[in-house]
Amino acid sequence: MTARQVHKTTLRNGLRVVFERQPESPRTAVCVHYGVGYRSENPEREGFAHLFEHLMFRGSANLPPGRFFEHIHPLGGRANGTTHQDYTDYHQLVPSAALERALFSEADRMRSPVFTEETLAEQLDGIEEEIRQAVAVPPYGGLPWPLLPGVVFERFANAHDGYGRMDRLRKATVAACEEFFHAHYAPGNAVLTVVGDHDPEVLLTLVEQHFGDIASRPFAPAPKLQEPDLREDRLQLCTEPGVTAAAIALGYRLPDPGQDMTGYLAHTVLAEMISHHDLDGLQAVSAGCGVFGPLDARNPDLLVITALVPSTVTPRHAVKVMTERWNHWAEAPDFGQTHPQAVRRLITRHHREHAEAYPRSRALGRLELLFGRAELLDEHPALLAEVAPEQVAAVVRRLGTARKGILIMAPGATRTRPAPVREPGLVPAATEPPRAVAATPASAKAARPIPSLGVQPPPRYGPRCETTLAGGTGVVAVQDRRAPLVELRLRLPLGVLGWQRPEAVDALIQLLAKRDQAPARTQAAGGSFHLATDGQWLDATGYATPGTTGAWLERLAELTVPVDDSAGLPTPLTRPHHAHRVMDTALRRHWLAGALATAVPSGLGAIHESVLRRGGGWLIAVGDLDPERFTADAERALSTWSAVPRSTGITSPEAGTFQPGGSMLALHHDASENVQVTLSAPEPAGDIGSAARYLATAVSGTQFQSLLSTHALGADRQPSLYAARDVCLGLSRAYIRAILPEQNAAPGTAAIREALRTSLTTPITAAELEPIRTFCAAQLLGAFDSPAAKADLLRDGVSAGRPVVWAERLPDLLRQTTEAEACAARDELFPVDTMTLVALGKPDPVSEVTSQWAELDDMGGAAS
Repeated sequence: MTARQVHKTTLRNGLRVVFERQPESPRTAVCVHYGVGYRSENPEREGFAHLFEHLMFRGSANLPPGRFFEHIHPLGGRANGTTHQDYTDYHQLVPSAALERALFSEADRMRSPVFTEETLAEQLDGIEEEIRQAVAVPPYGGLPWPLLPGVVFERFANAHDGYGRMDRLRKATVAACEEFFHAHYAPGNAVLTVVGDHDPEVLLTLVEQHFGDIASRPFAPAPKLQEPDLREDRLQLCTEPGVTAAAIALGYRLPDPGQDMTGYLAHTVLAEMISHHDLDGLQAVSAGCGVFGPLDARNPDLLVITALVPSTVTPRHAVKVMTERWNHWAEAPDFGQTHPQAVRRLITRHHREHAEAYPRSRALGRLELLFGRAELLDEHPALLAEVAPEQVAAVVRRLGTARKGILIMAPGATRTRPAPVREPGLVPAATEPPRAVAATPASAKAARPIPSLGVQPPPRYGPRCETTLAGGTGVVAVQDRRAPLVELRLRLPLGVLGWQRPEAVDALIQLLAKRDQAPARTQAAGGSFHLATDGQWLDATGYATPGTTGAWLERLAELTVPVDDSAGLPTPLTRPHHAHRVMDTALRRHWLAGALATAVPSGLGAIHESVLRRGGGWLIAVGDLDPERFTADAERALSTWSAVPRSTGITSPEAGTFQPGGSMLALHHDASENVQVTLSAPEPAGDIGSAARYLATAVSGTQFQSLLSTHALGADRQPSLYAARDVCLGLSRAYIRAILPEQNAAPGTAAIREALRTSLTTPITAAELEPIRTFCAAQLLGAFDSPAAKADLLRDGVSAGRPVVWAERLPDLLRQTTEAEACAARDELFPVDTMTLVALGKPDPVSEVTSQWAELDDMGGAAS
């Protein structure tokens, strides 16, 4: 793993700056943490911290409402904000060329946000809907957060829910918002964090240029959070309609990480162990260190344990059983084994989650703000490794007698919830006298030019090795040392037999997982191994530490050991498949008509031989590795693949007699709430990796929806519609997907067809193509954000027939593609009159869709 260096400085106005250079990243993360969370709120300002998270995106002196995202969304970036107990953070991820624009936008709203009655009312409406979706609508809404802290804590700052009461928030004024801003959003109460590939001196010059002249000012002191010790358990019982099992949440006080980091991390390890350990009589047991996660708040915080209680057990008895279990668990024979496994999982997960600039910037800023030590992020794995089993055992024994908060949601006829937490002697917000706020200096509101974009470096994979093994498996190994892990991907085509019988492939995966125990064995070593199929491919996906990569490859080799059909089929999967998989499976079977011999081999042995014992496929590795050495290791581990002869009774993907063409498939699904439609066509011969086809698909996915909006679909909302390309059978495919309301499914599908036909006669203009070209080139950079993203990009690219260098070259090729080339590619990819229609939904609306489609075929494609 590449050694990291965190740079820190403080500007004259008190703004703390944290920067880390990440040479492998083509995108830059910019994050600002303010030392104001919902525990900073006075009772009369309950909910203001979260309200401000919304308001700060709605306009500043030089970026009026709607303009904040101009440098983000058109460049494939993202931005958001979140409110926590002790901080609010605002974060952006943009191409490195947009660094200065990101700094400018954050500085502008730190310097001079603009609050208006209009934006205040708009955001209050949005918050009300957010609360409804988060707390009121879901089953068990409010468990564990935001209700559990109110059970455990006494002080208002710790106990109240952070959302506030809408009837009181509705009384907020612009003057109150300005007061809250000046009290908490001072530069001295903030940390700016930047992670990306930038020279530290150049970056700090830009930071000083944009943030240095923001005036220093005093800010509100940190809230008093000290809590008295719990003298007894506290229980809150609620009822929930429409559920059959009770849900419980337990909250235990955590040690102060500022005073006892070892004790705190022992609770973190315990939470991981609980989440992977069955508790008798309980279901869906989960545990977490911290209300929002480890090291996400100052003291006090909670160890949270949640579970579902079957109807045969009373919730109170379940709590009693859990408490008694702690007294014995520390002495359990398997405790010494589960502890190191939990530590390994935590460490590898930490490395994997923080390999990317975006989560790293948020974590570095959070740790600097809360504890004054951004370096804790990279010290965390070593500190976890030092937590001894005896320390975790001591925590387990303490839980057996520790006082706790208990929140129970039991089945009931109506929903009941505890009354909102109140502070004694509260002055209603409506009658509170306004406080004087210093006027914003005129210089802060002065117009400032928005910086132009810089030069974007092209994306690069890094050192790599490509080869093809004797068994026909293509191997691509790429060195990326942002984390001490190796991301691993194997992709195999299912072949004709697997495409015809994807349900048998599902059963095969179950059998292999049970027989080889590869997922459990890999997880015990701190890695991951997962087998899955989407009906087109069999994918083995996971990661390993550099020292266990060889063992991961051995798991692959074990997959080729013949299966025993006599053992019988595993229990069929009960979870329903995604609608897209159901539709694509029907399409494959339709296109395969006549490709399979009359006598179809039966049993999982035939499926196993067809998919896993015929060689081929692609193996991808990205991470902390030597590419040549990994390739040699793969050659040795998979040497048996080349020794297995192919059965003469299985048709290869390339040999099938496919029959694509214009036709219709109606799939009935009584439980579907909408009608889903897919239009598919094989791509014509030629360069499937061409930039023209890439742009044509992007233009279609945007343009078609804009054209659809001009059609009277009989509904206020537009359908969900997009265009894409993938592999179907052994063919490259272009397709359109749409989700349509039942009552508008037939006219909506006809509108899509008409929009397609219209587009084929409408030239693509430079004005249309340029922003899409820019977006596509910038969005592609996201595939280089982390080793995991790189591995996925390589797997998807090579399995689609694209060369490894395709993604590195694509930005330049996009710039060179002309409007005429994109237009010609669009006409080739989406020949509407010969595309295959698949519609899925309830029988009546689906029949209307296919009937109208057939009528249009008879009329030559013209919509009536």
